[in-house]
Amino acid sequence: MAERTCIATGQTLPPHKLIRFVAAPDGYAVADLAGRLPGRGAWVTAEEPVIRKADQKGHLKRALGVGLKSVDADIAAIAVGLRARIIATASMARRAGMLLGGGGKLLSEGHFEGLLAAADASPRELAKMKSKLDVDWVSQSFSATELGRICGRDSLAFVGLRASTGNGSGKLVRTVHEDIMRLDGFYTTAGCNDLPDRCIT
Repeated sequence: MAERTCIATGQTLPPHKLIRFVAAPDGYAVADLAGRLPGRGAWVTAEEPVIRKADQKGHLKRALGVGLKSVDADIAAIAVGLRARIIATASMARRAGMLLGGGGKLLSEGHFEGLLAAADASPRELAKMKSKLDVDWVSQSFSATELGRICGRDSLAFVGLRASTGNGSGKLVRTVHEDIMRLDGFYTTAGCNDLPDRCIT
């Protein structure tokens, strides 16, 4: 997908680093996380302070004719929506055989492209998993309970993702990673490593 320009910063970025907003029928701007809502869209960098700037400085109103209903509530809703979207997509990846849960299973399988580690996972175990699995990226944005939900378990410390040889599998894994990067923008500016939902490393 072609790069887009952030209306608040003027930066040209790939879509997965941005949030698309559209004018809703209720007269306010809403986030279009899936990028499928009809109407003209306005793109904003996927970071809390930039979204605040886009609303408070009138960038959204100039681009769409409307602003956010409540910047605090809308930003919180975007973060919640992204988390739900990631969990749903990761669950699809599990059903397609591209996601596996449990440290022992991951180590027995070998290389994975991405590793989701619970926010409270042991740093020692996490370092071991990163080294043994030779992952391209790691996220600690989710709790053990959330990771367990993806795999139909009560809780899990580690979940691995990798594309299979089937059509579309790479896109599914990539979507999970890209949405995690967007979610990360809502925590990095607030000292995310001190929060329950830590950042991508």
